[in-house]
Amino acid sequence: MKKYLTIILATLFTMSVFTGCAGRNSSPEQSNVSITNSPIAASEPGEMPDNSFSKEEYQKLLALQLDGYEDMTVSDYRNHIAKLTDTAEYRDLLERFWKSQILYGVKDTDGTASFLFYVLPLAGDEWETQNFSEEVRTSNSADSARLEYSFSLTILDADTLTIREYNAARLNVIKGMQDILGDKTVEELQNTNSILADIQSDTDNLIKQLKTEKMEISIEYAYFPAPIQGIDKENEQTQGNDEQETRQYPNGTEEDYQSLLVLKSPNYQDMSIADFNNALLTWVNENRERAERIDEDTKWNDFSVTLTEEELSFIKLTVLLSGMENGKTIQSIYTGTEPDNPYYGEYLSEKFTNGSSNVARCSLYYQFSYNISEAETVTIGERDCQIEGMINAVQAFWNSTDVESALRMSENDIVKELEKIAAAYSTEHITIIINKEKVHWERMDERAYTN
Repeated sequence: MKKYLTIILATLFTMSVFTGCAGRNSSPEQSNVSITNSPIAASEPGEMPDNSFSKEEYQKLLALQLDGYEDMTVSDYRNHIAKLTDTAEYRDLLERFWKSQILYGVKDTDGTASFLFYVLPLAGDEWETQNFSEEVRTSNSADSARLEYSFSLTILDADTLTIREYNAARLNVIKGMQDILGDKTVEELQNTNSILADIQSDTDNLIKQLKTEKMEISIEYAYFPAPIQGIDKENEQTQGNDEQETRQYPNGTEEDYQSLLVLKSPNYQDMSIADFNNALLTWVNENRERAERIDEDTKWNDFSVTLTEEELSFIKLTVLLSGMENGKTIQSIYTGTEPDNPYYGEYLSEKFTNGSSNVARCSLYYQFSYNISEAETVTIGERDCQIEGMINAVQAFWNSTDVESALRMSENDIVKELEKIAAAYSTEHITIIINKEKVHWERMDERAYTN
């Protein structure tokens, strides 16, 4: 049975905030936690870390770090770089650079690599929006709390925004996110509900401080509290007093599930999406407390009643998708806009090489949205079949890709594979779209430092 992990992060831990959100001022208390920060690279060039590039090739790459480039506007910089790199030789060199795992591995500690990975992409084809992924840990131990986050910088006015302003915004987002956990005690870091509210507020405030008319900023994050001491990690979300510290609602009862499963009629898969979604919305409005308990069970994949595989699939897939679609429709009514497409996202299991030290590893979070042509005619069965097929196909692709092959792939390679799968599971009535800005591909090869 496929486990639909997305609901845990998408509806409980992960929040999206956009430019213009309201922030609040806070007065931090003294911290009892030591934060391990991601390094912030300097801009001065040094020795080329990857000796597969010759001195002449290194100089060609350094030539792109133009004198005074930081005070150029993005438009001016793009024009200058376009003229410099308009040769097959330069294009080949840049292609080799993008594939360098050594340079990628030191992009946050080496000035030249930092420039090539963070500034040079502004001269590329997909320059308007750049995506970055980072994390903050409260210590170097495996049991530390951690805040994983990704953020996007979208250029709104390339004719006035300078490279210096752009890079300062990127570094200030990183610094601001690093500071969020710094004023928290160990007890506060364990209180999931409270810490999520604080992170949301601090993130709103950070965006409010950094936003300008020249650039838009969005941030997404996922918070993972440190395991509570004395609790078996594999069982920390099962029955027990500590579970009540993380759950907002108790487990759903037999009566709760029997009430919902009335919607799983013998012919529910033949119902139109519009009819089933209306029936689900009516049930939720009449059974709010039951809906909250079942939703909580689904978030934590923690069910206290016995359910068949078909019943679990109905709850974890059919109800999940229709609930998302209803939420988008209700949101559009309040905003007076067209409803956004529903989406699904999932963190896939990390791949890593064997070895006691100097390992290589990679991880992937992906997200796709889907568009239904006519909710009044497309059936629940067709939707569920295509979306479940998409999810399982992505998992099969990930399972069949060995770690060495994965490490050789770029984020663009990953996106292309996901787009192929999306095309295969799209139909005349259901279009699946890979949300490129929501694909987060992380890889690190520590073995490079031993060569």
